Amino acid sequence: MNLQNKVVVITGASQGLGKELALQTAKLGAKVALVARTEKLLQELKTQIEAEGGVAEYFVCDITKVEQINSTVPKIIDIFKTIDILINNAGIWTKDSLEEKDADLVEKAFMINSVAPINFYKAVAPIFEKNNSGHFVFINSVAGLEKPDNKYYAVYAATKWALTGFTNALKNKYFKSLIKVTSIHPGSFVSSIDKNAGDDWGPDYSWRMKTTEVAQAVVYALTAPDRMQLGQIELEYTNSDN
Repeated sequence: MNLQNKVVVITGASQGLGKELALQTAKLGAKVALVARTEKLLQELKTQIEAEGGVAEYFVCDITKVEQINSTVPKIIDIFKTIDILINNAGIWTKDSLEEKDADLVEKAFMINSVAPINFYKAVAPIFEKNNSGHFVFINSVAGLEKPDNKYYAVYAATKWALTGFTNALKNKYFKSLIKVTSIHPGSFVSSIDKNAGDDWGPDYSWRMKTTEVAQAVVYALTAPDRMQLGQIELEYTNSDN
C-alpha cells in the first residue's frame, strides 16, 4: 500500500513508538490523526510534522473512556473524511511488584492494553466494513506469545494474550475481505514504558531495540502489497554481538 494521502489514526501518539510512527508515516505522505491524553505533547508533535511538510491533526482522548473514543472518531472523520489505518499503539507496563503497591493497576492494565484497543476497533470497524478496505494494526508484545519470561509479569502477559486472541479472531472475521489485521509483537525497545510505570530498567539501552527500528517494521507491514496481509510479526534482536 502506498501511504500517500492515507488517513492513519495512532493512539498513544504523543511519545515513544506512537510518536515515531506518526513521524515516519507522515514522511511517507499519510495524513496522521494523533490521539493521546496530553495536549501539549500532541501540539508539539503536530507542529513538528507540519514543519517537515506533513499533515497532522491531534485529538485529546482518554482511551479508557469508551464515550471519549466514540466522540473522537467522528471528529477525525469530520476533518479527514475517512480512516484508512488504525494503529492501536497505546499501552502500559506492569509486573507483580508494581501491582503489590497499586491494587488498581491490574484493572488499569487490562483497560488500556486490552479493552481500549477493542473499543477503538469497534468505533472504526463500521467505516472499514462500509469501504471493504482498511488496516487494523495492534501493537502487542512478545509477552502476548508463549514466552518463559511471562512468569515474571503474569498480568501484563495476560493483557497481551487477550489482545492476541482478539486479533486472531479478527483475522478470521475479515479473511475473505480486503480488510487487513496485523498484530505486532516486539520485544523490549527504547521507550519510557518502564519509567512511566515506576519501574526504571536502567541507563543501558544496548539490549533494547531502537524505537525507530520497531516503527520501520510496522511501516513495512503497512506498505505491503494491497492483497498481502502480514498477520503476525514478532520483533527481537538477533543473538549476534556484531
